[in-house]
Amino acid sequence: MFDMGPRFRAVFVLLTAPLPALFSPGAANAQDTPPAAAFPESVPAVTNSASTATAPAPSTPPAPTANAAPTPPPAPQGPPPVAYPAPYPYQPPPGYPYGYYPPGLVPIAPVAPPPPRYAKDAAASSTPFFDAILVAADWKNRISESVSVGAQAGVFVARRVRLTAKIAFPTDQAEDFGSGTKNPSIIYAFSAGYAAVSLPTFVMSPGLMLARTDVGDYGTMLGLSVPLDWVMKSGLRLGLEGGLGRAFGGQRVISCNTPGAAECGQQPQYTDREGGSALWLQFQIGFGFNHPGPIPPAAGPPR
Repeated sequence: MFDMGPRFRAVFVLLTAPLPALFSPGAANAQDTPPAAAFPESVPAVTNSASTATAPAPSTPPAPTANAAPTPPPAPQGPPPVAYPAPYPYQPPPGYPYGYYPPGLVPIAPVAPPPPRYAKDAAASSTPFFDAILVAADWKNRISESVSVGAQAGVFVARRVRLTAKIAFPTDQAEDFGSGTKNPSIIYAFSAGYAAVSLPTFVMSPGLMLARTDVGDYGTMLGLSVPLDWVMKSGLRLGLEGGLGRAFGGQRVISCNTPGAAECGQQPQYTDREGGSALWLQFQIGFGFNHPGPIPPAAGPPR
């Protein structure tokens, strides 16, 4: 090697000059340690230990190096959300209050209790009874009364047989009472009938009636009667009674102009009255005692 010329020695020195630096300790450490940008320093985890008084300060991130990748720009934000209009107010269907739809949630109105029921013969059970009466009577050749005020008392026997007694006071007098005959002041009558129709609030009791006055010259009425009684649950009574028959008996004074009559200066002469039709029409209002109470409702659903 030493026999080489100066040119060869210069080339050899230039080639072998970097070898000592490669085998030095600093170069070995540089080769063993990777760059900080490729392997960043790890941050120790922070534990929530009860014995730790204060939390450790966060570690400072390493400064970016020349070889670190650039931070990507933040993603672009979208447009703000669209404000939707307020919902259209809902109107409940007719018949349902607001907030109670569907119909299954509507509160059910309480059912009214059934009306009280009474026995079939409750009207005939209201006995005895007392009524105020207005009477119109027309007996041919005897009485013609448009209005007579009076009263009656009655009873239902075994809830079937109706018996009454009535009295009326005439308020007007007619010409056909008969000349020279005393005007009547009282008309009294009796009736007996059978409750052919008996309902909780109504009774019809057809039968017979007999009527007379306090003056025997006007005879007697005998006929058929049909009383109609409406009885309320309180015992109040309203009714009508119609009677149709025949008037008979009685007598009247013969006037001086009557053929065959005695002289006017002598005592008056009497003759029998002719029979004729008789009519009795009566309206009544009163009260009945011992009216039965309602029947307790039957157990179980109604049939």
